[in-house]
Amino acid sequence: MDIPSEALLGWLRGKLGKQVGYVAPPVRLAGGFDTVTMAFRLGEAPEGLDGDLILRVLPQTAPNERLRREVATHEALVAAGFPAPRVFLHEEDTGWLGGPFVVMERLAGETMWEAAMGSSGDKRRLFTLSRRLAAAHAQLHRIDGKQLAASAQSHGIDPALLTVTGELGRVRGRIAKAGLIGLLPGIDWLERNLRRPQEAEVICHGDFHPLNIMVVGDRLTGVIDWPQAIAAEPAFDVASTLVLLRFADAGFAGPLRIVFEMMRTTMVRRYLAAYRSARPFRDSNTAYYEALRVLSALVSAGEYPPGPRNPWHKPRVLAALYRRFETVSGVKIEV
Repeated sequence: MDIPSEALLGWLRGKLGKQVGYVAPPVRLAGGFDTVTMAFRLGEAPEGLDGDLILRVLPQTAPNERLRREVATHEALVAAGFPAPRVFLHEEDTGWLGGPFVVMERLAGETMWEAAMGSSGDKRRLFTLSRRLAAAHAQLHRIDGKQLAASAQSHGIDPALLTVTGELGRVRGRIAKAGLIGLLPGIDWLERNLRRPQEAEVICHGDFHPLNIMVVGDRLTGVIDWPQAIAAEPAFDVASTLVLLRFADAGFAGPLRIVFEMMRTTMVRRYLAAYRSARPFRDSNTAYYEALRVLSALVSAGEYPPGPRNPWHKPRVLAALYRRFETVSGVKIEV
């Protein structure tokens, strides 16, 4: 999707005044399956909007509910004092940029993964990554899920959509839309065996991993990419991160991939130990939530073409996901 910078500027002037202009015009950033993310900076803008900004454009077919969910999530997090980007403006009319969009704060720094493994990263940070990831996750899970429900309701969103039941409905809808009939037995099993929460629900990210954690050095500056956020017991989110740490393709090849695969078990063990130390949780439903995250990953493998932005499509990854789902459920599935 090409984003016309003049169209964005025209929209911004309508909201903020004709005096605003670009100090730095929009530049596209990497990442995102179906969204376009751009960085820019304005001059002569009101306080707050005079810093580094992010434009996030959703697909033209994205329902308004998806945009409102994201806005509601960011507002709940900021109100709770959690380091997430502030949303300044949003627009549901797709006529401006080809899809609904938000303008939000750009967090300082780089991702936790880049800080360790990027071209100028310090690879020694890989040894503390699991601990720092767990500390940020435990911090998030101190926020009552009722705050997300209240924020959703204020934006006209049924809070029931931001629950595990709502997530199951979205996964079933994605399976149907992509024609992935081999995954239907999986969603059927998950719906039949829906678990009762074992502790109070909190705000859960749904995709909490080092590429979504922003840092300056070892200091956390915030967490990004919230479209999958729901209110659920902490085990839901911990399970999602376990699936990501265990199975997602990290993009390595040759000997480096072999070394990284050997490190996965250690990373998972350290993450769990650090999380439990920061915030003990009841884990009786963790395997069920892992199965849900595995199924969602398999849907992504079928929805999007193979490539560096799809960490689930390689045969060895698919085989591992199939095994994990069958181990938990006894049900065989395939993309």
